[in-house]
Formats: sequence, C-alpha cells, structure tokens
Amino acid sequence: MASVENPIILPLFSSPLYRETTDFRFNPTELKTIQSLPYEHAEGSDKPVEISDDNRILEKKEFKRIKNFVDKKAQDYFKKTLHIKNEFIITQSWITKGRPGIAHHKHRHLNAIFSLVYYIDCPSAELQFTTLNNFMTDCCFFSYEFEKYTLLNSDTWALPVTTGDLLIFPGNMVHQASPNSTSTNKWVLSCNYFLKKIPTRI
Repeated sequence: MASVENPIILPLFSSPLYRETTDFRFNPTELKTIQSLPYEHAEGSDKPVEISDDNRILEKKEFKRIKNFVDKKAQDYFKKTLHIKNEFIITQSWITKGRPGIAHHKHRHLNAIFSLVYYIDCPSAELQFTTLNNFMTDCCFFSYEFEKYTLLNSDTWALPVTTGDLLIFPGNMVHQASPNSTSTNKWVLSCNYFLKKIPTRI
C-alpha cells in the first residue's frame, strides 16, 4: 500500500469564524459622532460595557460609508466563502464603549444567524470564544487529557484583536471580551445578520 505523502486534517463540521485585518478606519467626523451618542450599561456584569441606545446605528446617514464597507465584507463572505445563495441583511447594529478596566461579559447574540464585529479603536485586546463541548466530549463525555490545546480539541479559544480587525461568526457562538487594559476607551462596532426571506422548501 502506497504511503500518503501529504496528509491533511479537514475541519469537518467546524464553526466558520472569519477574521481580517483591514486598513479601514473611521474618519474624525464618524469618531466624533459615535462619541456623542447616548449609551446605556449592558446587562450581565457588575462593571458592564456601555452599548449605544440606538441598535440600528448603521441606518444613520452619517455611517453610510461604514455600512457599505462592513456589509460588502459580509456579503462577500456569505457568497464567495460559504457559497450561500440566500440573501442576508443587517437587522441590528450598535456601538460598544469599553472604559479602561472594563470587560464584556460572556454572551451570544439572539435572533442572529451571523454576527460581525469591527474594532474601531482597540490597541490590544482578546475576544474569547467558548463551547460547551469540543468534538471529543460531544461524542463521548469523558475527561480527556490533552498535551496541548488546538482549534480541534479546545473548548475555549482566545483571539487577539486590534484596531481595524473585522470578525464574522455564527451568532450562537458564546464569546466575551477581555478587560480593556489601556487608558483610553475601546470602541467596537457590531451588527447582526438574518435571512431576508425565510426558506419555505420542505
């Protein structure tokens, strides 16, 4: 039997997490606008981040340039990477303000098929993803010992992020942000995507 010269590991049934480091930046007028918005404290933490009162922030005419940028990234991902023919639209969009020392509690996005996160101003941080079971504990619920953790066997993964980074991930993925370790506010844009039309084929 001939030996396999180039073995590969296929990420079968894995959750697709898109990440891109972009050179896109909010301009001074857009930054001034988000800083002047009214914010409220998020639920789920003693020291919560602040979230814009407006949860359809990308519908503002001042953010048309930003919406065009992030939506093109998302649509390209849906069509060219995942090859989904169904149409996805933005249903919610908001700004998160993280003061120094403040973290974003563990959560997931309800009523969203995909979520997009763009880091407006974030010198250094981590976004941590968590799953109840990895593929081993999902099929056989034992207490395994691993020599090291990888994308294939982990139930928690911390992703370093910085200004200009853009992520797209399934809305049901549990995630949380590390405390803001800088002396300035951390600003993040998020939006949720859902199907424009619910499939009816049986």
